[in-house]
Amino acid sequence: MPNLLRSALSELNRRYGLGSERTYVYSIRPPARPAPVEAAGVEWTRLGPEHAAELGTIGPFDMALAKPRFERGDRCYGGYIGGRLAHYSWAQSAGEHQILEGGCMERIAPGEFWIYHCRTAEWARGRGIYPAMLARIVKEFFEEGWGVGWIYTTRHNVASQKGIVRAGFTLQRTVSAIRVGARHFRIGERAAGPDPEATRQLH
Repeated sequence: MPNLLRSALSELNRRYGLGSERTYVYSIRPPARPAPVEAAGVEWTRLGPEHAAELGTIGPFDMALAKPRFERGDRCYGGYIGGRLAHYSWAQSAGEHQILEGGCMERIAPGEFWIYHCRTAEWARGRGIYPAMLARIVKEFFEEGWGVGWIYTTRHNVASQKGIVRAGFTLQRTVSAIRVGARHFRIGERAAGPDPEATRQLH
């Protein structure tokens, strides 16, 4: 199938098609410690509003999202290689957090934080940056006295699942949703027990 036609069909499906999604939700709590994951040659830092334009250098990023996130108190973390942004991750610790693919909102309880919207530049993948970043975020929050960290990913994103587990998180539940165009509607949730599908994918 020609690439142009394939892209057109994919876009039609994204906008108007029907589908299903499963989201894996993980947590980590003290006294558990994040795994000692290292990524050589990465300079780690917290990013502020003045860095928002850099996020688009990794991939598509809606600049309109940055301002309300920072105003809400969300943290944005970056990893640089040779002065070039290689990865970013966001963390939210107040308000309600939307799990888009799960079609649901999670009210953030006191002492909880949610890590979300994590992205590694294509040229920087395969260096262990993602799990190393997660470990650093968890360590910072735990040292400040926060009680539980949450993170999630879809069933299709096996690389993200592996990074999350490597950083020390444990699968807690799966959320099922149906997709109508670009919108998702939650239809159910299941506590973990190990998800056989997730377990197979990680090996």
